[in-house]
Amino acid sequence: MKIVSDKIADFLEEKGIDTVFGIIGSANSYLFESISNKGYTKIVYVHHEQAAVMAAGAYYRTSGKMSAAIVTAGPGAANAVTGVVSNWADSIPTLILSGQESTKYLDEHRHLRMLGTQGFDAVTMLKDVTKYANVLRSSESVMYEMEKSYYTCLEGRPGPVWLEIPFDIQSSAVNEEELAIFREPLEAKPDLKIEEIVDLINASKRPVILGGHGIRLSGSKREFQKMVKQLKIPTLLTWSGIDLLPESEEYYFGKSGIYGQRCANFVVQNCDLLIVLGSRLALPQTGYDINNYAPCAKIVMVNNDEGELHKHERYDLKINANVRDVILGLLEHSVDKKEKWHSQCLEYQRNFPIVENHHVSTDEYVNSYEFLNNLSDKLDDNHVIVVGMGTAMASGHQAFKTKKDQIMFTSNGLGEMGWGLPSLVGASFASEDRKLLCLMSDGSMMMNLQELQTIIAYDINVKIVVFNNDGYLFIKHTQKMLFNGNFVGVNKDTGIVLPEYKKIASAFGFEYFSSREDDVEDFLSSDGASIYEVFMHPEQPLKPKVVGIKTPDGILAPPIEEMSPLLEICDIEENMLIGVNEKSYKIRSLT
Repeated sequence: MKIVSDKIADFLEEKGIDTVFGIIGSANSYLFESISNKGYTKIVYVHHEQAAVMAAGAYYRTSGKMSAAIVTAGPGAANAVTGVVSNWADSIPTLILSGQESTKYLDEHRHLRMLGTQGFDAVTMLKDVTKYANVLRSSESVMYEMEKSYYTCLEGRPGPVWLEIPFDIQSSAVNEEELAIFREPLEAKPDLKIEEIVDLINASKRPVILGGHGIRLSGSKREFQKMVKQLKIPTLLTWSGIDLLPESEEYYFGKSGIYGQRCANFVVQNCDLLIVLGSRLALPQTGYDINNYAPCAKIVMVNNDEGELHKHERYDLKINANVRDVILGLLEHSVDKKEKWHSQCLEYQRNFPIVENHHVSTDEYVNSYEFLNNLSDKLDDNHVIVVGMGTAMASGHQAFKTKKDQIMFTSNGLGEMGWGLPSLVGASFASEDRKLLCLMSDGSMMMNLQELQTIIAYDINVKIVVFNNDGYLFIKHTQKMLFNGNFVGVNKDTGIVLPEYKKIASAFGFEYFSSREDDVEDFLSSDGASIYEVFMHPEQPLKPKVVGIKTPDGILAPPIEEMSPLLEICDIEENMLIGVNEKSYKIRSLT
């Protein structure tokens, strides 16, 4: 007769979950024993529970296949929380199986602060940042809870699910004849409103498509690319959808937003119809005043989260559906060509290149924008690029030019430092024969540094670029804006002392290269795991960027066509076909 942990191992095999990430502890030991004995699912042992959940999320981002993270009770569950919130913020389906104290303590100590030896009520804590969180209380419900958890992870807007299995339940016998069965609920067929979208396109003069993360989550990247070529509508991508189109696509005009590209921002700000496919239009995308975003456009919002459809009153057509179904519906139609508008967008592209005059490296310091723009030319067409926080994210998402089959992603929703290395581990086990590159910043590198050992232990051939800007560059710029450059806790002079990464590389067994001594091509062609350290100016500007202006009444939020360094007002007047926002004049009077 099988025990509960055996049935969980069987379930993972039935669902094709062949890789899980975790750390063993007393409270989850039966789970590891059963999975290990079964032999189908590979267990990747990381060095922090946070890293396990992040790695499982990156595994899905890379392959489109589900993975799982297995953590233990108490501190193991607490450590996992940041990874859970990160995957929740970015709608990444992840099955997290957690050990827990025996049910005896869940019952007898339920009125106490702590349960048993180390336990606490993680389910209550995590219910707001998971799609489903529960405790398995009987052996008969094991398959019901596993099936429900798996289904809930993937249905609608995906996300993480947390299932706790108490220690005594893990080892309890299962009577196959008494197992409860989960049945998937019937789903109503949504109204895709394809004809209405087509009518809006034909009636418009300057339509724009904005492609987001939901396209990747729906598994419709190829269909989206085909749709862009067929409809011939200028298309932009969110940061979360950065790899959906190659830079060479004729109708692709970049990434818009606060940290976007000038060309893309002029395109979206001048459109008269914005079709949003699988994006929630977060603040970094729109700027801080939605009324100044695509101000003369009708907005079509396609999202499978009902709440997102009602977030703004700006939306003219709301479609609650899987974005894949809408894309497939649009592929069955042709629309009027907008050749004059396409020519205008090409002019924006010529006038506002990605690398600007201020993105210049010197003999002493490398500019991260120029470096990444050049680096992107040297990578394979199917490279996997994992992007960490800070400099890596800001300059990477602006200056990096993606190719047709590349995969590139980061943590956009939570944006937590330390995300890069665990996600690199997860991506590596889902990448098959693809090459892997991770872009990291020196401050973020420290927050999950232990996963360098996981890379070495599993002999993973990855390349890691570390941008050395002596601390927390993002916060330096925030302190410049708010506190006149009074730095606190951001570099070696104010309390944050970072290690020499050449020594770190040697200690863990990585080959080391640097911008001061080595050619980046030697780094890329090296055998085995390698680190390339890029020495930047400690206060390098992260621009172009839409920068708030400090006034006596607070912070003035510019519209997103107003990126710093500011253009001359005559350039704004020339390129804003719909007219100049009054804030453009006010900003210049203040600065």
